[in-house]
Amino acid sequence: MRGFEQIADNVASGFETIRDINVASHLIGDMFDSTLDDPLSECYKKLGCSINSVPEDSEDYKMIVKYLEKTYEPVKVDDVVYGVSVDRIYAVESSAFPSYEEIKKLPNKVLLWCGTRSSNLLRHLHKGFLPAVCHLPVPGYMFGRALVCSDAAAEAARYGYTAVDRPEGYLVLAVASLGKEIKEITGTPGAEDVKSLEEKKLGVKGVGRKTTDESEHLTWRDGVKVPCGKLVPSGNEHGPLEYNEFAVYDPKQVSIQFLVGVRYEEQNMEVVPDE
Repeated sequence: MRGFEQIADNVASGFETIRDINVASHLIGDMFDSTLDDPLSECYKKLGCSINSVPEDSEDYKMIVKYLEKTYEPVKVDDVVYGVSVDRIYAVESSAFPSYEEIKKLPNKVLLWCGTRSSNLLRHLHKGFLPAVCHLPVPGYMFGRALVCSDAAAEAARYGYTAVDRPEGYLVLAVASLGKEIKEITGTPGAEDVKSLEEKKLGVKGVGRKTTDESEHLTWRDGVKVPCGKLVPSGNEHGPLEYNEFAVYDPKQVSIQFLVGVRYEEQNMEVVPDE
């Protein structure tokens, strides 16, 4: 079963990567045009968004670092375990997704982590988040054609990892409005259940085996919740998800706020003896 989950996840994420690379290729296609005085500046203009560095001494920067440190666990890739450290943080605004002024008017707002491969990042900034391409019984795709985030940086970091020789990656922080009605799910929803969720466009919380300590949660501006407690057992020890996942079905309910540049750092290596 574990092998099937890995194959299914790889196939689905592969389709999404192809979709996103097409957008990126269109954006940067003219970068090497000899008539452009500043190709990078031209690409930035075509991206259609504002990206500004967040000062390290600001309250937002400190809050984000705390949120990452509290909800992160080492990522294991093959036999190597990686930690992460924050390299830089950017505030993002774009017409491709709701502005903060728009999203703050909606109910049940939570600041959540969204994992993305670097190859997908340009598309997210240019077009906003798009729903998952399909429904599969694996994390990230369990709730059908939804936009999925997590309160655990550890979950997002799995997708942000690039390669051993490219240790830099990005995690996305977005404000998601879960709507007036939130449905909690502790198991794997069936196809009919997912179809119903998609039709009703309910906010969904998939309860993971680990959750964040609610006693450490805080409130950001305009009532936006930040679930930045340390990871603790949820009591749903047999659930299919390791960490909580939150799903919404309307892109207008998700607004990207920050890009968190991280560096993956090798912590230790497990030596597997030859057979």
